[in-house]
Amino acid sequence: MATFHCQDCNLSFNDDQKTKKEYHDYIFGPCWRYIALCPQCRSECSEKPDPKPGKAKNEMQMECGSGPCQGPACSRFQ
Repeated sequence: MATFHCQDCNLSFNDDQKTKKEYHDYIFGPCWRYIALCPQCRSECSEKPDPKPGKAKNEMQMECGSGPCQGPACSRFQ
């Protein structure tokens, strides 16, 4: 089952009755995508893209600009 998103209603919905729409892109040439009709406003909607994986959080944080704080030698303590 594919998930679609309506930009007009800001509604995400699942639909099994998707249609393949062919079109010509100015840069890429002949292309296609799946579309479905929104259940509320009946406009054409594209498939909702999968979320991109986030970056891993870095545990070492740069507090003073040159690295971790070094106590009295750090500019924050002067």
